[in-house]
Amino acid sequence: SLLAFVPPAFFTTNQEDFATFFASEMALVLVATLVLTAYAARTLFGWWWPLPAVVFTVAALMLYPVAVTRYDALVALTLAAATALVAGVSRLGRTHTVGSVALTAAWASLGFGAAVKLVPVLATAPLVLFSGSRQGLRTLKDTVRGAAWGLAVFFGVLIAFFLPAFLVGGEGGGEGFVGSLAYHADRGLQVESVGASMLIKLGYVEEVVFQQSVYEVMGHGAELLSSASLPVTALLLIVTGAVAYREYREGRFGPGQFPRFAAAFVLAFLLGSKVLSPQYIIWLLPLVPLSARGMWGVFVSGPFLAICWLTTQIYPYHYWEMLYLESSGTSVLLWRNVLLVLLWVWMLLLPSESTHQPSRE
Repeated sequence: SLLAFVPPAFFTTNQEDFATFFASEMALVLVATLVLTAYAARTLFGWWWPLPAVVFTVAALMLYPVAVTRYDALVALTLAAATALVAGVSRLGRTHTVGSVALTAAWASLGFGAAVKLVPVLATAPLVLFSGSRQGLRTLKDTVRGAAWGLAVFFGVLIAFFLPAFLVGGEGGGEGFVGSLAYHADRGLQVESVGASMLIKLGYVEEVVFQQSVYEVMGHGAELLSSASLPVTALLLIVTGAVAYREYREGRFGPGQFPRFAAAFVLAFLLGSKVLSPQYIIWLLPLVPLSARGMWGVFVSGPFLAICWLTTQIYPYHYWEMLYLESSGTSVLLWRNVLLVLLWVWMLLLPSESTHQPSRE
């Protein structure tokens, strides 16, 4: 995160100007992400490429209140870079040397993204399958072995950032580093999570309290859902992985499947997580618009744009109403989360032809 926070500090010494420069920086990062998304769309979808670019732009504008005030745009940039590189690999061919370099760069991009925020690690699963498909492999063991170099690059980049933090990062050194991860694991059920919205709808939530940097719900079932978050998330990820592996075994895991299943894995994480902050939707910006081409892409884009709009309605416009459990805020939250569930299901049910590249003949 220092790579995002330090540059604006060179141009100001007061907090107000820093916030302005930081917002400009994140806006530029989003523009770069848009360029990469448009390139990937042009490579994967042919003349349908303007649709993902427009959807990305509209969605980013809808998320403006959080898109330029959080550093999650860096995560979106790394995911867009990986997708663009995968698209470039498909264009260069199976054994082209430049294609191998591009694939290595895609692994490195995900490694950097995981150093920024851990979630890009989820995109390594579809990248493993794409690497195996590129090499003509069909068994999971051989696929992982074939992607060994890429995984080594990914973890090498991740360790390069994590090791200094572990050795000298803040009070306690390594203990402080581990404690920072445990801090997040110990959080309760955040009010914006899917589980919390269900409890609110059922009338089980008694109050919302602020602790460990999030607003947590208190009431019947809250502790149970909080403790169930990890196994539920694991189950959703396993289901997503099973569908992706089926596509791979049937020889249908082309470059267009990478953004589709990267989005599906991220959505699975969001649905099961006990914390679902509004900026998390930024992670999906370069993935969902690239998950399908043609009319399938139109069907995917509609719910995604609705999710982005509802997310902004939740925060900042109806946030306090939601915290006081007023229906004007909790209803918006429930619909947003229902659409997230439907979008995840839609990612898994998309037909394989929706991601096929157009003929270049």
